[in-house]
Amino acid sequence: EVNTVKIGSFTAPVGRPQRPELVPSVDFVDIGRHLELLEALARAMFERDEPHLLLLGPQGVGKNRVVDHLLQKLGLEREYMQLHRDTTVAQLTVTPSVIDGRLLYEDSPLVRAAQLCRVLVLDEAGKAPLEVVVVLKSLVEDGQLTLPDGRRLARFASETGSSRDSNNSAPTVVPIHPDFRMFVLANRPGFPFLGNDL
Repeated sequence: EVNTVKIGSFTAPVGRPQRPELVPSVDFVDIGRHLELLEALARAMFERDEPHLLLLGPQGVGKNRVVDHLLQKLGLEREYMQLHRDTTVAQLTVTPSVIDGRLLYEDSPLVRAAQLCRVLVLDEAGKAPLEVVVVLKSLVEDGQLTLPDGRRLARFASETGSSRDSNNSAPTVVPIHPDFRMFVLANRPGFPFLGNDL
């Protein structure tokens, strides 16, 4: 049986999170405009099957809060990345961590979200350097992204074959889950936010 939730006049399916702690939990005051936006987003996701959505708006209007509340209502796990003018392409794909005194590189929130059927919230996208925007655009449009360790995220991994390296240790093609979604949040371009024109 599929659980559902009513968002405005739209009925949306509710996910079954494997990691409930990754589902946002926010205080939210239901006001008319936000409820209209929540319904429009849910319709875009499920009626029109839009996997990636861009939200543009002035600073402080609640873009993050609205998306988090929607993910909370839908029971969807979230990964989060905040971009800035110094974000590099490498930072999109790997995250440095110190574990037991050693520096290790782990998959970034983007890679985890793509693999594990989570929603990636990319905040401040308009501030990202152009080369970062180009890589994200390639992931969205072409469904693939080469990772620094030689692996490749691919939307159609079954067609390309989930091949392994010569040592047969790790897959070289990492399939992107068919239900991977991305919310890209950005301020409207212009003073004082002189970022990229998304």
